[in-house]
Amino acid sequence: PGFRQSDSHPVVCVSWNDARAYADWLSAQTGQTYRLPTEAEWEYAARAGTTTARFWGNDADAACAHANVHDEASRRVNGFTWAHHACDDDHPQTAPVGRFSPNAQGLHDVLGNVSEWTCSAFDADYGGAEQRCGAGGGRRAIRGGSWANNPDWVRSASRNRNTPGDRSSFRGLRLARSP
Repeated sequence: PGFRQSDSHPVVCVSWNDARAYADWLSAQTGQTYRLPTEAEWEYAARAGTTTARFWGNDADAACAHANVHDEASRRVNGFTWAHHACDDDHPQTAPVGRFSPNAQGLHDVLGNVSEWTCSAFDADYGGAEQRCGAGGGRRAIRGGSWANNPDWVRSASRNRNTPGDRSSFRGLRLARSP
């Protein structure tokens, strides 16, 4: 990815196609059914019953206790000039998984660290695509913000999208297991 990582860091540089292939492989290996979450499932899990901008509240600058974000450390090391969180989490790129406080559902890293692919096709108008996994090659919804994102992107409601073949050092995945 252009920076140092270990086995304790999140997977990055995976496309939506890669993430789907991994879910299929894991399902075959375990006999369980794994998949990317829908966009609606992702937001429900990330919010953990809250109505604030972030599961820890509305203060973006409180992020460093809860998420790995573009902050003082990232600005200093990476030289990014866009808005940053006014705190320092000591991780200029990815952080080890589970390093930050979980949300009320016990989920770590739902905001920050890496943004995450969902299985949903992106629909700017919330026309129902966010509630199901989409087929075809159109743009896919991405949620969560990352270590490189400004405060506006690291919110429970923030949405992004990209093509299924896109890969980046700030995008990864989270899987859901179906019963």
